[in-house]
Amino acid sequence: MSLHVSYVDKEMTDHARASQPGSAALAQGTQYSLLLKNQSAQPWTFYVYQKMPQPVANVFSLAWFCSPYQIRVGNQIKFTWELAYNFVWSDTGQLIPGVDFFASGVEDCSPSGRNTTTFSLSDGPGLTAPIKGDPAGSLVINDAGNVPNNRFSVGIGMSGTGTYVAQAGTNLLHTFTPTPSYWIAAGTNVTIGSVLSIDTITQTREAKFPSAVFNLVGVLQEDNTWDVNPA
Repeated sequence: MSLHVSYVDKEMTDHARASQPGSAALAQGTQYSLLLKNQSAQPWTFYVYQKMPQPVANVFSLAWFCSPYQIRVGNQIKFTWELAYNFVWSDTGQLIPGVDFFASGVEDCSPSGRNTTTFSLSDGPGLTAPIKGDPAGSLVINDAGNVPNNRFSVGIGMSGTGTYVAQAGTNLLHTFTPTPSYWIAAGTNVTIGSVLSIDTITQTREAKFPSAVFNLVGVLQEDNTWDVNPA
C-alpha cells in the first residue's frame, strides 16, 4: 500500500519544476518530496524532522511530518512539501521532549520579506501579522510583556507544520535562521508535533537533496538502516 501526504497548496509537475531558473528553484514555493519505503523486518512509524547545523540552547526540533499509522513491511508513504515558511505558537505548558506541539495559530512569513512577528496575549494568545524587520534572512518572534513563563511555545514551521520551537516568556526574543536540513526516522509513539530529543533518535539518516534534485526515495532496510537516493 502507498499513502501520499501533501503539504503544498498546488502541486507542480516535474516538467514545470525542471523548467525553473536555478534561482527560482531555491526560492519559496519550490516543491520537494520524500518517498519512504519499509523493507525492514517489522512495521514502523515513519517521520521527518529538521535539524539545525549546530545545537541551539532551548530550541527543539519537532516531528515535522509523520505517518498517521505504522507502515507495514512492503508498504510506503510519500510526503510532499514546499519551501514556504510560517510562524507558529502553541499552549504546550513547559516545553520538554515528549510534549506534543499542536499549532494553535500559523502566520505565513519570509526570511527575505515579512520576517518579524510578536506573540501576545492581548485579545487572546496569538501572533501579529508579520512585518519586515531586522535582521534580514532570519525569522524573529518577540514575546510581549504579558506572556507568562513556561506556558506557551513559539517557533517556525514549513508548509504550515512546525519545525523548530522554543519556550515563550515575558519579553523574550527568538531569532531563527532557516537552514533546512531534512532527516528521516523510524520509531514508535511519534505524532506530528512531538517534541524530539535529537540525541536519542535511532534509525535515522539525513536526506540530502543534491542540486536540481527535488524527489528522494528512502528505504528502511532489513538491518534498520536507511538507504537514500534520488527518485
